[in-house]
Order: sequence, then structure tokens, then C-alpha cells
Amino acid sequence: MRKRLEGVPEPIKEIAWKAQVRLSKRYARLAAAGKDQRKIITAVGRELVGFIWAIGIKAEADSKLRMAA
Repeated sequence: MRKRLEGVPEPIKEIAWKAQVRLSKRYARLAAAGKDQRKIITAVGRELVGFIWAIGIKAEADSKLRMAA
């Protein structure tokens, strides 16, 4: 796992870790409330898309900075 993270900018690692923590808690909370498994996965998946979008925006901004330098 650490080998895969080599070369990944720190802000992107932070977003990914924040997503991991938040989404695992959300999944556990919804499961404990007795929600339907498909609805839980859909809810967590929708939120995951937001984190993926944030990582994409950050990566794009970083690449533009590197190109300008």
C-alpha cells in the first residue's frame, strides 16, 4: 500500500483518507440503523463520487501549476 502512495501529493492523500474515514463510518451507521444494503451502497457511492471529483480538481490544479513552472 505504501509503495502505491509514493509520488502521490500530500493534499490528495488527505482527501482520500478523509473519504475513507467518513464513508466507512457512514456505511456502519446506516447498516446499524437497519437500512437496505442496496440503499446503503448507493448512498455511500454517491458520496464517494464527490470525493473523487475533489481529488480530480486538486490533481488538475496541481498539474497546471507544474506546467506553468
